[in-house]
Amino acid sequence: MSVTTIPTTDSAPLTREAGNRLVEGWTALWNGDVALAGQILAPGFRLHFADDFDGTGSGYTFGQDELAAFISANSHALTGLTFAAEAAPLVDTERGEMACRWSESHAGEDGDVVVKSGIDMFAVADGRISAVWSLTGNRRFAA
Repeated sequence: MSVTTIPTTDSAPLTREAGNRLVEGWTALWNGDVALAGQILAPGFRLHFADDFDGTGSGYTFGQDELAAFISANSHALTGLTFAAEAAPLVDTERGEMACRWSESHAGEDGDVVVKSGIDMFAVADGRISAVWSLTGNRRFAA
């Protein structure tokens, strides 16, 4: 997937269309297209998890390279791992911020499908994602 970013400045704030494209790229990145990291993530990008994951510890954040490695490792560890945006993102065009609800599914150890949900909150600068705060739940949000 090729994602074209739209630079944002004080005179050209983030648009809903650009926000939608960034979330599409973010979802594709999590679905294994790690080459998108350089296109959609700003230099100095940081991902902040609300939950601790193996090897992360409290307060750990990912930069671009760590994120790509984490995504690759998870896609190999979990059979059929897929991510999907659950709805169009909420885009604050004045502040350059977005929020999106998403779901993850993969095959569990017993073969049953495991589904989780989460919410990501994004800061956007110059048309690229500069920071994400991510909260993952152990079950799917009700629609």
